[in-house]
Amino acid sequence: MPEDQKIEISYSGGTDKGRIRPQNEDSIMLCEFEHSEVKLFVVADGVGGHEGGAMASKLAVESIKNTVSKAVLQANSGGGYAENWLSHTLEQAIVEANQNITDQQMQTRFSHMATTVVALLIKDSDVVMSYLGDSRCYQFDERNMVQLTEDHTMLQKLLNEGEIDQQQFDASPMHHIINQALGLTKHPQVIVTSLPVDDTAMFLLCSDGLTNCITNAQIHYVLSNKNQLDDGVDELITRANDNGGIDNISVVLVKISRKS
Repeated sequence: MPEDQKIEISYSGGTDKGRIRPQNEDSIMLCEFEHSEVKLFVVADGVGGHEGGAMASKLAVESIKNTVSKAVLQANSGGGYAENWLSHTLEQAIVEANQNITDQQMQTRFSHMATTVVALLIKDSDVVMSYLGDSRCYQFDERNMVQLTEDHTMLQKLLNEGEIDQQQFDASPMHHIINQALGLTKHPQVIVTSLPVDDTAMFLLCSDGLTNCITNAQIHYVLSNKNQLDDGVDELITRANDNGGIDNISVVLVKISRKS
């Protein structure tokens, strides 16, 4: 990055239990770290019963934050930020979160708990993303909105393998059955992806409580017409609730801008 350019990162997030569910089992994390340009953003959607789901998502976001915080402290204490620091740190954070959740499953009341996760880890204009489950990440500009994640669901797997066609996929009521998440296995398949950033980039992290209630076109419309991130978050949650609010709804918006 040229010395005369400055990176500005703004963000906002919100979570709501929706119209139907008695409890919010989603958790979000928007976090900066002292003496560092590192920022962390996470959405987790818990499953496994009311108490278990809420515990799993909360444990996931707190565990990821703690792992990143330790890595930042080590880097600032002389370890430095290696070229692959972001990717390595996020992968380690998700693996450790999974371990913490599987440890809690030893308690009978938490034996079936699990959670989706989607996370962004940012340093300056370098961005990496990882996810498990059907919580999503989108990248947005004024012209396009691209879904960067592919849902980890049984239906998506069947579609990818040619076992069902698009019409069967669209008509099925089984979209909610996930085949990857924190807590489903002791060794999750964690893939970390580096995301390109031009002069300006906006990222949306969300649980399926948003995307099951409003279309990608509606999301794009809201983000195109809201200048303030807080307003965008509020409008997306409101629209999801207006369209039924059938699940917990979580939204995190992150905007990265290069300023001369």
